[in-house]
Amino acid sequence: MSAREPVTAGPPFRPVDDPGASSASDPVPESTPTSAEPIWFGDRQRPSLGWLSRPSGRAFRSGVLIAPPVGYPYWGSHRTLRVMAEAMARAGHGALRVDYDGTGDSAGDQWDPDRVQAWRRTVADGAALLRDLGAETLTIAGARLGATIALLDGHTLEADGVIAWMPVLSGRRYAKELLLLSEPLPEEHDPIDPPGTRVVAGNVFTSQTLADLRALRVQDLGRSPARRVLVLDDPAGAAAELVSELRHGGAEVAHELLPGGELALERAPEHAVVPAAHVRAVVDWLGASDTARPLPAVTAGSPRVTIDWRGRGIEEEVIELAPEGHVAIVTAPSGAPARGATLVLLNPGSETHVGPGRAWVELARDLALAGRRAVRVDFLGWGESPDSGRAPGRPYDQVGVADTISILQELEAIGVGPLVPFGLCASAWIVLRAALEARTAGVIALNPQLYWQPGDPVEIDWDLVRARRAEEIRRIERGARIGAWSLLDAVGHRPPAARWLERLAGTEMPVHLLFREGDDGLKFLRERLGRRVARLTGRNAIELTVVPGIDHALHLTWLRPRMTRAILDLLDRIDAAPGGEG
Repeated sequence: MSAREPVTAGPPFRPVDDPGASSASDPVPESTPTSAEPIWFGDRQRPSLGWLSRPSGRAFRSGVLIAPPVGYPYWGSHRTLRVMAEAMARAGHGALRVDYDGTGDSAGDQWDPDRVQAWRRTVADGAALLRDLGAETLTIAGARLGATIALLDGHTLEADGVIAWMPVLSGRRYAKELLLLSEPLPEEHDPIDPPGTRVVAGNVFTSQTLADLRALRVQDLGRSPARRVLVLDDPAGAAAELVSELRHGGAEVAHELLPGGELALERAPEHAVVPAAHVRAVVDWLGASDTARPLPAVTAGSPRVTIDWRGRGIEEEVIELAPEGHVAIVTAPSGAPARGATLVLLNPGSETHVGPGRAWVELARDLALAGRRAVRVDFLGWGESPDSGRAPGRPYDQVGVADTISILQELEAIGVGPLVPFGLCASAWIVLRAALEARTAGVIALNPQLYWQPGDPVEIDWDLVRARRAEEIRRIERGARIGAWSLLDAVGHRPPAARWLERLAGTEMPVHLLFREGDDGLKFLRERLGRRVARLTGRNAIELTVVPGIDHALHLTWLRPRMTRAILDLLDRIDAAPGGEG
């Protein structure tokens, strides 16, 4: 097998439930059962991961490669692009959603050189994969920078059609926007020469990447990217000049001015909404495709791939957990058994198993270099897992506790244990609730907000949370100053969070609470539950650790090694605890 020969892996997944956020979010009636499966493709040592949606058990004549946005919009648009792919599959197309090199679940690092060329190479590899799978026609559908790549490379890749959703029209303007939205990497932490790396919500744009982005320009293409082009534009018609140029170049161009694109492309995943009109416009433009032929035999590669990570090999495998169908990615050392307990990474906020700014991917792979195994997994209705009527996933959803228990049971059943569930913020809260019922080797919760209790309003905006809690916060601060809470604790009058901690201590499993300095959750513990926390930590019933410098969502990428070291230390201590691996 040549270095660039596609590598396919992973068993066929069961049909994915209707992935729309609601019936209004899924505008295409279900006429064809579909299935979704993970496929590794591209360079054998540096494979990319894609998700192929297609008519179940049938071949497809029409292949559509879906190129996502880059940076923070990747997370907000994930749900929409999955809905779009499933709608395409119901219309008879094979739709491949790809993660670019160094993004999502694909191999590579954000800090690697030549990012823009690597992203374009991923699109080319994905196009080749669709043709290898039998596609007779190829459409490249992109959003934002993905749309720009589709327009720039459609002709070279001999695409029959291009769908450009709010493309980046000027790389220079796009790079300027990134500079305004980002923060500079401290020069002492910048490995790039020349320095000038910027970070946006954990997404890295080096000085070289910014320079390469500035050079991108879709005007003056000189030739049509494909015979047919669909441009999804905002109501102001920002892409009107591009449309005129494409028509002048001989392309058959449909120009749709649709409101609501920002609901998927400019919002945080907690607030993102699937814009039904955009999905409908895309599928209507594609039309139905013939799926009469039976599915030809496709020889899959190994379901486990070896990835080069920081100069060393690690192994990854996409699995489906029966009976619920949770989708998980197992990361382990290459060539040697994993040691100790396995860290189970759960969805943070409303983001996918990739984690905030790709933090879960980086953490899992760094743990593998240290000899550990990690599993990053999506709740039902989140990321790549089946919906089961729950989509879209939202933080603090009460079903997340039962979901976590089910995930742990499913992993135990396939022999992945002993397990240590790990969550951030909302999922930290969830793992601490699940720990009351699920016996594990231990539990690690990063920045849990224990003031939140079942039945509270499920707000997913920090400003709203703090506004609702403003009077409560003032009351807690006053009570802490005069020692009221310590007195009440001494006479046995304790709030729900204190009783919760006592119950966790009673499980006799290692319970580790990690916080950033000054976190709201840490402030609550110290001011409202100070005496109770001191007594529990004093007898080692629970442990509380502050990791200096990190931020709440781990967006400060240059400080993530501190978190990795802290987690490795806690895993070693969990292994050494009574009943642990040690």
